[in-house]
Amino acid sequence: MDDNVAEFLAFLREDRHLSNNTIMSYQRDLGQTMTYLQNHGISQWQQVDQYMLIEVLNEFRQQNKANSTINRVISSLRQFYKYMIRHHYLTVNPMEMIDHQYTFDQPATPVILTEKEIEQLLQVPDVSTPLGIRDRALLEVMDATGMRVSEIIALNIVDLHLDVKLLQITGKNNQERIIPLSQPAVEWIEKYLKDSRPQLIKNKQETIVFVNAHGCPLTRQGIWKKMKEWVTEAKIKKEVTPQTMRYSFAVHLIENGADIQLIQEILGYNAMKAIQPYLKVSPQQLSANYMKYHPRA
Repeated sequence: MDDNVAEFLAFLREDRHLSNNTIMSYQRDLGQTMTYLQNHGISQWQQVDQYMLIEVLNEFRQQNKANSTINRVISSLRQFYKYMIRHHYLTVNPMEMIDHQYTFDQPATPVILTEKEIEQLLQVPDVSTPLGIRDRALLEVMDATGMRVSEIIALNIVDLHLDVKLLQITGKNNQERIIPLSQPAVEWIEKYLKDSRPQLIKNKQETIVFVNAHGCPLTRQGIWKKMKEWVTEAKIKKEVTPQTMRYSFAVHLIENGADIQLIQEILGYNAMKAIQPYLKVSPQQLSANYMKYHPRA
């Protein structure tokens, strides 16, 4: 990834004769984008799709970056991808699939689903089918944990501790987290593992929890696509992404009386790093607080 960006910057300098300040702006925008992508396990531009780029831009929005800054990042990415296409490094330009309005005309505050809307989503999957059971289990996990999509698709069988209603995962920046599960999530995961997953997997050695119809691990694109389908079928008139479930999870905990400490522990936020050691709680305390505050626990 770095080599492609370095070559692009050299092109701007030597062929287009742009100023040093302009080139530094491109370098800063693309560098921040690469940092986000690499922190989420992306090592090649060929792996990046429009959904990942939307997540990058939404992350910048959540960092309260100015519209002008986000607009500049979009412009930098558009120019970079045009270069990548023109020089045959890529065959598809994901920036062409991103609507300007979707990105920087959104309000700074994230879209939140109500508890009623969450229930509507949960009722969408046809649980008489293996894929429907998988979808219900997947939605229950998203609602119960606020996990990132990258964490969900990487979830391994050994990460499940259903007997004590916990997940143990390695998230962003290789930080290990213990996440409590709601009772409905535990029940649907167990049903998925017993009745659905064995019918879907082709390779008995596969250890990733959530797989697609071909028995392969679910992808980020797969979850984004399913989310669009679920939202449409649930007749929810909001711009919902997998990240919406994460934000809704946090808001519902707060609305039900949870404090920031609980949310930091579960979501893995890096805020207040200086006092993070004083915020640690035991898995037992974490589970007790979670059961007290989550509306569907």
